[in-house]
Amino acid sequence: MPSLKRQECQMTHGIQGEECLREELGEKRCFAELLCKREAMKFYHEPLRGKGGPRGSCSALVERFAFPENELVLPDVVQKSDRDHCRGIVYELGKCLSKHKLGR
Repeated sequence: MPSLKRQECQMTHGIQGEECLREELGEKRCFAELLCKREAMKFYHEPLRGKGGPRGSCSALVERFAFPENELVLPDVVQKSDRDHCRGIVYELGKCLSKHKLGR
């Protein structure tokens, strides 16, 4: 069942477009933090590894296409090791959410 925010957005823009992406990602975050606490903590709250500068989380890196303001918390150059690190965390979070029929 979609959240009220997502339903309202889809009623305005339809369900096929990308206009409601932020609402969908917010809904997924809510489910993740309720159902997959360990994986959600790593994805949404743990800072990226690396040296100096801003150290955003994997969610800031992976979701920056939907949240351009995330660029402010990411380092100027994202290392391959950060991308690889986040790939594993995304996989674990997706695996957990899929157990609850979410994350698709």
